[in-house]
Amino acid sequence: MNKNSSFLFPQILFLLIMVPIAESREFDLTKFHDKTLALENPHKGWYHHFPDNHINKYQIKDDSHLLNFPGMDHIYIRLSWAYLEPQEGKYNWETIDSIINKWKQHGLGYSFRISCKETSTDRIEQQFATPKWVMQAGAEGGYFRSGEEVGDDGPWEPNFDDPVYLDKLDHFLAAFAERYDGAPGLRYIDVGSIGDWGEGHTHSGSRKQYNFEQRKKHIDLYANHFKKTQVIATDDFVYSVPDLDERKKMHEYVVSKGLSYRDDSILVDWYITANSDTYTVRSPEYFDAVYRKTPTVFELEHYSGVKRQGNWTPTPGSSLDQFGEGKLGADYFRGALELLHATYIGYHGDAHDWLSDNPELTVELLNQCGYWYFLNRVETPDIFTVGQENEIRIEWKNKGVAPAYHPYKLMLRFEGGGTFGFELDAGNLEWLPDQTAIVDYEINLPKSCTPGEYTLKLKLYSPDAKEDVKLALDPTLIDNEGFYTIGKVTIVHFDG
Repeated sequence: MNKNSSFLFPQILFLLIMVPIAESREFDLTKFHDKTLALENPHKGWYHHFPDNHINKYQIKDDSHLLNFPGMDHIYIRLSWAYLEPQEGKYNWETIDSIINKWKQHGLGYSFRISCKETSTDRIEQQFATPKWVMQAGAEGGYFRSGEEVGDDGPWEPNFDDPVYLDKLDHFLAAFAERYDGAPGLRYIDVGSIGDWGEGHTHSGSRKQYNFEQRKKHIDLYANHFKKTQVIATDDFVYSVPDLDERKKMHEYVVSKGLSYRDDSILVDWYITANSDTYTVRSPEYFDAVYRKTPTVFELEHYSGVKRQGNWTPTPGSSLDQFGEGKLGADYFRGALELLHATYIGYHGDAHDWLSDNPELTVELLNQCGYWYFLNRVETPDIFTVGQENEIRIEWKNKGVAPAYHPYKLMLRFEGGGTFGFELDAGNLEWLPDQTAIVDYEINLPKSCTPGEYTLKLKLYSPDAKEDVKLALDPTLIDNEGFYTIGKVTIVHFDG
């Protein structure tokens, strides 16, 4: 008995020496958090309107105004159908391709709204945003301003449920989608085929109302043709349905088809008087219904107009002065951004003017739109063991207003007696706004690695964008390959 006991003891002692005790080591990264960094990350950020309902609207005065703009993500091309199909079946894609190709070489993407009704008449493509040949083919419509029929020198508005109009629109969207659906750099396309400027309402035109069934046909046209690109509806597209039950049904249909929303009306003067309590967001419930699955879009009222009306810095007697309760325009932007959960944001004006007026705010809003990742803690085994499964626990915090909609990779790297790494699914699609996510990652170290001390590093990477996802951490932690240094760890071998 004693003999057997003395035999067992050294074996047990040997195992205690060779198998590390399951203890952990924690690296606290919160002391390295930096909220001031302008994080230019994929799949989020600022956009610039150009063109904006007119071929010459919001031209970029100097390329540097966009190239040096923190987090500028894409060009928002909002232009009428007539510019792109001046004759039936003959397409002038160069009008937009020249813009796309110029900025693509600088890394910017693009998005679209192709409108079918404008309110100016200084060009044929403005008066007949739906090409004139559609009217000549038999589509019904008329010339309207603010609910009144005017002479034929006014802007022409089609009946948006007219079968000829819908048939010609269907053919155009088919050709448009064949060329652009899923194209590299395309962020989204708006449903722009009903209403003034494609906003879904006819307030500046006929003021004719369209019900659920009439609008559903437009949703179906876009959903049928754009299978790869995110389709966006304006909140006005739904809210303009007059019957409340049908309006609810319209919203539910938008959601069921996988569309998302944009709000074109933040800090519009009338909405300051009517919806100041929600920062001029009239329908936050629409955005609540979609933001977990699809990116939403924020559009400011024309920035120059906001300032002129005294609604950025309140002037005596302005709507902001009367209804803002001491808040600034920037406060409305912040509040609306949170309610909209917006991933893409626009100032709707001159890039240089906006950035000159609001340099710090530009960075703040860039970071808060979409996702904004903080690395809080990394917990590792006290000793990593080759031949065993090792678990790394990471605590992430998303301080943005939305989740990410693309899966990212967690890249782990060990540097010491050689360099090796791991590529893992980060699990970031579940990191919701203002929530902490604790994720366990399991790795098996290669048997070829040399025991000893290593430096553990990590980064997030987007396979879709082919670029790193930067964290709100002290940039001195970043090496020349974009990895953040976490700390020293030890690796031993266990041969069983």
